[in-house]
Amino acid sequence: MTRADVGLHVADVYAKALYELSEQSKIVEEVKSEMELLEAIIAQESGFLNIMVSPQFSSDYKQSLMHKIFAGLNELTFNFLLTIDKHNRMMFLSQIINCFDEIWEAHHGFSVVELTLTENLNEDELRNTSEAIANAMRKKVILKLNVKPSIVGGAVIKYGDSMIDNSVKGRLHRAVRSIMDKCKELGIRNEVQYQ
Repeated sequence: MTRADVGLHVADVYAKALYELSEQSKIVEEVKSEMELLEAIIAQESGFLNIMVSPQFSSDYKQSLMHKIFAGLNELTFNFLLTIDKHNRMMFLSQIINCFDEIWEAHHGFSVVELTLTENLNEDELRNTSEAIANAMRKKVILKLNVKPSIVGGAVIKYGDSMIDNSVKGRLHRAVRSIMDKCKELGIRNEVQYQ
């Protein structure tokens, strides 16, 4: 099992446990809101996770730090953080938060669609694109936008295990592969070169 696989497995186990506990306590929305807060803290304060995963800081120091920063969270979320720290799983916190979000989205009937473009969309474009995809799929959609200039143009849409690659880079790659396959089929070698 690779490190990425371990991370996904750990995140899945912990996120499911947190979701089930929050459901039993009827505080799913509150916990989701606090997960979003944690995500924002991680994004803004990269040093926080560095401290939490570093062996240079004692467990007592880490626990004290969490008490200072997160004492205002509800008891379930706070104890959850203490637990993942105690079991040295803090390095997976971002993945756990993402898994928790995915579980919440699935329970609320949303489908997550990833859209990759060369540049960012403004709010109106993002809303219109999200509505168009939701109408085409006849589902509630959460659109996650990725910006990758390397695709050159066009778009890549990913939903579950399905992917539509209509990027310029993807189309060029398929065209070159098609030409190379045709050359092999016709027995032409070293005649077609590309960079």
